[in-house]
Amino acid sequence: MKALILYVTFVLTGVALSGLAGFVIERATSSVLGLIVFLTLFFTNFVIAWILTVLVMDGSLSNIQGRQEQLDAERTGKAAMKKSLSGL
Repeated sequence: MKALILYVTFVLTGVALSGLAGFVIERATSSVLGLIVFLTLFFTNFVIAWILTVLVMDGSLSNIQGRQEQLDAERTGKAAMKKSLSGL
């Protein structure tokens, strides 16, 4: 739950910053360039928010995809299945 709250907070902050940057660029140059800047920052924001959430939760990016936990869960599941089948 904490990760979801962090992610949403980072996304909303990024959306606000994207809108502000797009507005400033639009006023300084053209509406087309402002829209391009906004959309680029808006979609990049989701990736950056995810990376920041992982950094805040784990403290590093060494296990960002959770591979080790997945392997451990599979190993535990296989052991439990083997144990239940041997009891039959």
